[in-house]
Amino acid sequence: MTYPFALLSELRDAANEHGYRIGPEEAAGWIFFRSASAPAEIGLAAASPSGPFFLSVMHQGVARTLDAAPASPCAKGHAAAFVFATRDDLHAGVQAVYRLSVSLPNFPLEKYEKAVGGIGDTEGERAQKFRIGQGIFRDALMDYWHGVCPLSGISSPDLLRASHMMPWARCETDAQRLDVHNGLLLSALWDAAFDAGLVTFDDDGKVLTSTSLEGVAQAQLALAQAPKLVLRLEHRPYLRYHRSNVWIRP
Repeated sequence: MTYPFALLSELRDAANEHGYRIGPEEAAGWIFFRSASAPAEIGLAAASPSGPFFLSVMHQGVARTLDAAPASPCAKGHAAAFVFATRDDLHAGVQAVYRLSVSLPNFPLEKYEKAVGGIGDTEGERAQKFRIGQGIFRDALMDYWHGVCPLSGISSPDLLRASHMMPWARCETDAQRLDVHNGLLLSALWDAAFDAGLVTFDDDGKVLTSTSLEGVAQAQLALAQAPKLVLRLEHRPYLRYHRSNVWIRP
């Protein structure tokens, strides 16, 4: 299939505006794009200028995580494809794919290993590794949670914290430390309460509190209005660790 220039431009814009600027390459009805800053290529296609539009992804983690209607078949060598009714929906889908691809394992881990490759193991160098890892972990959580605390709705970066469910020091591997599923992007007060074990979450994302959480803090956290977290199965082992080892049980 050869796309008319106007439709090809639409597909190119959807890719280029959201980080996929290498390409296009066309094969079997798909237009392929890659990114210099995110792993794995994507493929775009359209049934007509007015839609529906199709997005094929190579990244298996993104294919499992992306919240979109599935389509079939996907491009050769890819993991899954998705369908979108409008151009705006397609743009949102490509943006979500980019954010997920730079936050889901193993990209943060690979980025960390590259950054600390020449650093030794003295006390000062371990502190340097910790700072680098925390920065990469925060960036990954900012992408995964779209830069917003899911409990308070706060989006000011200065007021957001990268919260580990299983603390950095207690992780056995760097893969655990950099796993985006081991973290939450929380506003400062929620982060402090979570880190101190005054709040935690069940496997369905419902907030659980400790009797040690004072009434003023409960009011400031607006616990009655706190929504459930949207979690995946990969979050659950880390949350179970937090409930068993960090949370101050009632």
